[in-house]
Amino acid sequence: MLRAIPILLFAGAAAFVSTSSLEDARATDAFKTNVVTIHAKDFSFVGPKTIAAGQTTFRLINDGKEAHHITLIKLAAGKTLADFEKAMKGPPGPPPAWITLFGGPNAAIPGATIEATVDMEPGTYLLACFIPSPGESAPHMMKGMVSQLTVVPASGVAQAGAAASATGPTPVPDMHLELKDYGFVLSKPITAGKHTIHIMNNGPQDHEAVFVRLAPGKHVSDFTTWIETGMKGPPPAMMIQGASTMGKGRTVTFSENFTPGNYGITCFVGAPDGKIHAAHGMNYEFAVK
Repeated sequence: MLRAIPILLFAGAAAFVSTSSLEDARATDAFKTNVVTIHAKDFSFVGPKTIAAGQTTFRLINDGKEAHHITLIKLAAGKTLADFEKAMKGPPGPPPAWITLFGGPNAAIPGATIEATVDMEPGTYLLACFIPSPGESAPHMMKGMVSQLTVVPASGVAQAGAAASATGPTPVPDMHLELKDYGFVLSKPITAGKHTIHIMNNGPQDHEAVFVRLAPGKHVSDFTTWIETGMKGPPPAMMIQGASTMGKGRTVTFSENFTPGNYGITCFVGAPDGKIHAAHGMNYEFAVK
C-alpha cells in the first residue's frame, strides 16, 4: 500500500483485454511460469537475489507478526538501492521519474501465503513493503524491509536459490479488473469459488487493488478509516490476495477462493492533492453468494 514517495502513510474491462489476448492467454496454459518464493519477516525479505525474466509468480509467505506485502520497483539503468533510499528521505513529492512500479502480492496477514504473477523485464528491481506498523506512519521499508533483485534474460540462466525457485502452470484469468482514476471496473460479478483475476492499471496515476473480506455490518470506508487512524482495535475487514501498486499499463494476475460474504476493494495510493485514492471514491463493494 503505497502513497506518494517519499511516504505519507504506505502507501468496461473488455476494452483493455481484447478477445484475441484472452485466447492467447488460454493458449499459453500449457506453458510454465517461474515461481519465486519470498519469506517476509519483521522486517526483512528472504529470497533469491537473481531470477530469470518472464512471467513470474511471486509467492509471499508471511513469517512475521505484522501484515506485509511486496511492491516491485524497477530502477532505471544506473540507479541503485542507495539512490532510492536517498529519495525516500527527501521532501514529500511525486515518485522519482526513474522508477517504475510493477505491482506484486498485496497483502499477507501473519501466517498467510499469497501469490501474484507479474511479467518481469530484465533489470534491477527493489522489493519493498510500504505497510506501516500499527500506530505508526513510517512504512516497513524505513525499518529495512527493502531488498534488491536482479532480473536477467531467461535464456540459459539459472535462478539463484534453488529452494526458492520452481515452475508452475501459467495462470489463466477467468475475469478482469480495470484500475482507473478513480475506480474499479470488473468484467463480471465475482461468484463463490476460485477465480483468477487479471488486473490492469489504465491510470494515468499509479494504483493498487487491496481486496478485503468485510466483517458483518462493515464497509470499505470503515477499513480505510481503520488504516488511516493507526489500525487501532479489531480490524473491520481481513485483507486477502490482491495487487500492490503498479504504474500505468502494468498488469498483475492473482487467484483467490471467494467464499460467500461481503467484500471490498480499495486503493491507498496518494493523489496529487495528498489525499489517498480511496478518499476520491476509489472503493468498491460486492457480495459473493
